[in-house]
Amino acid sequence: DARTIEELWAQKDALSGKSVSIRGVVVKYNPGVMGKNWIHLQDGSGNPMQRTHDITVTTLDAAAIDATITITGTVRLNRDFGAGCAYPLIVEDAKVVMQ
Repeated sequence: DARTIEELWAQKDALSGKSVSIRGVVVKYNPGVMGKNWIHLQDGSGNPMQRTHDITVTTLDAAAIDATITITGTVRLNRDFGAGCAYPLIVEDAKVVMQ
């Protein structure tokens, strides 16, 4: 049931509010921001020029840079957290189900 990051971007409208699983490499990790850990995942799919190669994930679980993980969380669109933190697509309240 896991999707690639490119598939997630392509199907974002249909997936809004639904649970998805994604497997990727942690390329950025910011713990404890606004009470959550923020992860950027990449899996080799998508287009860097169109910014469809990366997905931001919020979770209470920990992760490590360069680790390959699988997450399951809820797709949200057009989330604006203020202070310049706006995301057209984000996966929130994720669980790291495999590290």
